[in-house]
Amino acid sequence: MAANTGPKQGSFKAIRSRRGQFALAAAVVASALIFLADALSPIDGAVAVLYTGVVLTLAPLGRRFVIGSGCVTAVLTTIAFLIGHADDPLGGAHLRYAVSLVAIAITVLLSLRDRSARTTLAEQARILELSHDTVVVRDRSDIIRYWNEGAERLYGWTRGEALGRRCSDLLEPIVSAEEVNASLEQNGTWSGEIIRTRRDGTRLILASRWLERRDPDGRPVGIIETSADLTESRRALAERRSSEQRYSTIFNSAGFAALECDLSKAMRLILDSKAPDQDCKSWLLSNPQISRAAANEIGIYNANSAALAMFEADTVADLADSNVMLGQLPDSEPALAHIFALLAAGSSLAEIETRCATLHGRIIDAVLRVSVLPDGQDWSRVLLMAFDVTERNEARAKIEQTSVELAHSGRVALLGQLAGSIVHEVNQPLAAIINYGKSGKRWLTRPDPNLTEVSDCLDKIVSNGNRAAEVVGRVRALAKKTAPQVSSVDMGALVQDAVSLLARETRAAAATIRVEEANIGGPIVCDRVQVQQVIVNLLMNALHATRGIADRPHEIRVKIDGTAENFIKVAVEDSGTGIEGNPERIFEPFFTTKSDGMGLGLSICRTIIEGQGGRVSASNNDGWGATVGFTLPLNIPAEARWSKPNILI
Repeated sequence: MAANTGPKQGSFKAIRSRRGQFALAAAVVASALIFLADALSPIDGAVAVLYTGVVLTLAPLGRRFVIGSGCVTAVLTTIAFLIGHADDPLGGAHLRYAVSLVAIAITVLLSLRDRSARTTLAEQARILELSHDTVVVRDRSDIIRYWNEGAERLYGWTRGEALGRRCSDLLEPIVSAEEVNASLEQNGTWSGEIIRTRRDGTRLILASRWLERRDPDGRPVGIIETSADLTESRRALAERRSSEQRYSTIFNSAGFAALECDLSKAMRLILDSKAPDQDCKSWLLSNPQISRAAANEIGIYNANSAALAMFEADTVADLADSNVMLGQLPDSEPALAHIFALLAAGSSLAEIETRCATLHGRIIDAVLRVSVLPDGQDWSRVLLMAFDVTERNEARAKIEQTSVELAHSGRVALLGQLAGSIVHEVNQPLAAIINYGKSGKRWLTRPDPNLTEVSDCLDKIVSNGNRAAEVVGRVRALAKKTAPQVSSVDMGALVQDAVSLLARETRAAAATIRVEEANIGGPIVCDRVQVQQVIVNLLMNALHATRGIADRPHEIRVKIDGTAENFIKVAVEDSGTGIEGNPERIFEPFFTTKSDGMGLGLSICRTIIEGQGGRVSASNNDGWGATVGFTLPLNIPAEARWSKPNILI
């Protein structure tokens, strides 16, 4: 557009320059002719009045030309008067001379005034062109007489296309004609909203103001109107209202507690009380009274029905007065410190599980999720969502208790399968004790007692007694019904104990069990009894898998590998028949490959291992048999374990 405008402006300037030169030349010629006529004419001074035409001719060229032409023509009038009437007595010639000067002066003043008025009108017209609003001037017949650039941009019609057309035909307005006409007739103005159509058919909503134009006699001759486009603002307002309505609907119909809060006072209290270099969370934990005081500053200005029901309140005002969401329970103070510290650090989201008290004093477990809304400044608009997890936690506790009982039942059932081995393992040291006791008695009843042999027999009795006690201790450990208790465990020793416990079953299956250890390092933290239960179960399954195998040795290898980063792996590899289908299915509840099995053993194993942060796995070997094993983390603290319920089924 700039490239097209430049030549037009240059051409216009050139034309105006040529016109100015022509006007100036005409004024000079006219001035010379008038001067000659005035000086030589017998009409005493009457010709000088024609100088006003020279002033008017040069008036369009500017203020300087008007004043200059007035001065020059006044001088020429004076010279002509002096030439013809210098010695004349005061009379009619002098009067005509004075009238000519007055006429020239009046013409100059009127030209200057007209020039000023024209300049003002030109500036006003330029302002109208620069306006972003539309400016349209119409006559009484609704014919468009003026159409500014704002109208071109908004309506899509150029000035040349709009001028001379009826405005109602061009823009198809939708407005109450009766209301407009009544306002114009009564007040001469009308303002309101009007709907018009763009060139492309788009409907526009406009804020329009109309002013009635009148002639000098007061008769209406047309309308001047200005209009501003409200379409986008109305659309944005409608979308905002729709968004607010959707938010309100979701907020009120949500199945969880939702509250709109103002945390600005609470956060200011914390930030004003804390030293700049202090860690906010540790400082709040060491000063719980600050957290409680900040909680009392939380303002609640809206809550949905689920929140009222959860906290046993009748109205939002009840919640605002009691402020039970962040509670006054001592065990809620760490939750307060966690939330306030995250918000103080600039986070817009904080979530934690804690305990709250309802208005009736009932203690509930709740997950609190705090979100700072983007249109809230300095934590003034915060959405607090609360999820009542009391029933979930109670169910989890019951499931954990059931899991413990089921694991205990599994161990007792396993001991039933190992009853023969237990009896054999206990009978062997008992029989040895009896034999060594008899032998020692014989050595004492000899005429010459051999005390050395007696001492040796007593040592054997003590050794076999300890052996029997170890067997009984292992059985008691498996049969003991206790909650999971983590401790430092030597995995190699734990596997050896399990192998010893299954010695008789191993001999009955004509199998050999080899334990291979690689880079175990130090002990790990786990529940000794439950992990031993898993190892015994895996070994029992491996021995069962080798039954009926006649073409190869019944070999079982237990590999303990500590090379994996932060994990220790225990794998039981057998030379049996392998696992049909997907090997991972053996960990599903009630899945069994045994005709007399219930399919719970490996499911219990999976729950035990996953409850301690580990994983179970199963796969078929390349040759024959299968490998079933598990991994446990080495360095996870004990309090981090059992993070989820031990769901066995």
